Amino acid sequence: MEVNEKILKLKVREQELQKELTYWKEEFKPSGNMGKWYRQVRLDKVTEKLKGVQEKIHFHDSIYLSNEIYKEWNKE
Repeated sequence: MEVNEKILKLKVREQELQKELTYWKEEFKPSGNMGKWYRQVRLDKVTEKLKGVQEKIHFHDSIYLSNEIYKEWNKE
């Protein structure tokens, strides 16, 4: 699997998590304290997953860029 494919899959996952985060922040209406608690737990969990995916995207982007720079350097 090429790095570009990994980045694309991670970006799709990032968009899915962004939609889920939006749902839990804006659309979900908790009822009572348990609902508020559950909502906060979901927000924390989705935010944590999103942060991990964004770190992986950044890592793979940097690898891809360094490989491209190396290829350009080798041509000269």
